[in-house]
Amino acid sequence: MLYLFYGKDSFRLKKRVEEVVEGWKEKYGDDGVTYLDGKNLDIPTLRSEILSLSIFSPKRLIIINSISGNAKAKEYILDNEEIFVNSENLILFLEEDLKSGKSDSFSAFIKKRGHVESFVFLEGDDLRNWVMQEVSRYGVSIKGGGIGELEKSFKGDLFGLENEIRKLANYVLAEERKEITLADIDKLIERKEDANVFAITDAIGVRNRRLSFILIDSHIKGGGVILVLFATIATHIKNLMIVKESPAASPGELSMNPYVKMKCSGQAKNFTIEELKKLFNLLIDLDKKMKVGQIGQQEAIETFILAL
Repeated sequence: MLYLFYGKDSFRLKKRVEEVVEGWKEKYGDDGVTYLDGKNLDIPTLRSEILSLSIFSPKRLIIINSISGNAKAKEYILDNEEIFVNSENLILFLEEDLKSGKSDSFSAFIKKRGHVESFVFLEGDDLRNWVMQEVSRYGVSIKGGGIGELEKSFKGDLFGLENEIRKLANYVLAEERKEITLADIDKLIERKEDANVFAITDAIGVRNRRLSFILIDSHIKGGGVILVLFATIATHIKNLMIVKESPAASPGELSMNPYVKMKCSGQAKNFTIEELKKLFNLLIDLDKKMKVGQIGQQEAIETFILAL
């Protein structure tokens, strides 16, 4: 079985792959999934993975990422079409872009003999429907004007939208409300664009406690929402962990904005992966304590900074 997922909307593509992997593991177990780097895939490895059987799983899900630039691997697949088409395994190709035209016989083969799904950037009604569905996951609603404001601010960036919707939902639920208003969005977007927030995460990234305290104090006195700042810090630490664990991966492979990847690459050098995991677990613990009233919001932020 041949599948191809492609498109520049890495957010939805990544989510779709996660759905496939999760469903496969539920049916065949964790040992039935193999990941291959298509860029550097050699013929012996490709042949071995496709033809070999697992003693732990009757069928395997083989995910091959970015094979489009590997001419030798594509040629091998085209020379052995029936082996791939008739395989009991599910072979899933992932591509950011897919060439079109008569010259690209590999793309033509996949489209003719396999199952293809494309992930283009959402816009218009499709984007608005996605926002409403994402908001409903948190048990809250949003007015039409609010959807338009989010569209304008994030311009189809689903990673940013997902993060912002989560923060908005947590914010209104903390106030015991069920609807995200335009006023909530204006307040949060204003904080998102405030350079002070990014200055705080930069100070944390270089482990400058003194500057972090000064900037956080200024942020709070200026009306900054502590819960939003806390969520932003958690996202930054998570990004540092991702980059630290895969320093050579491209922004697309990490599903990360190129600028964020560049910024995190420099800051990740200031931590070991163990330190980042410890800090992230601390944030999770502090978040739980805030929710049950065991610690105040400002105290939680300060506790984290002291742990840098």
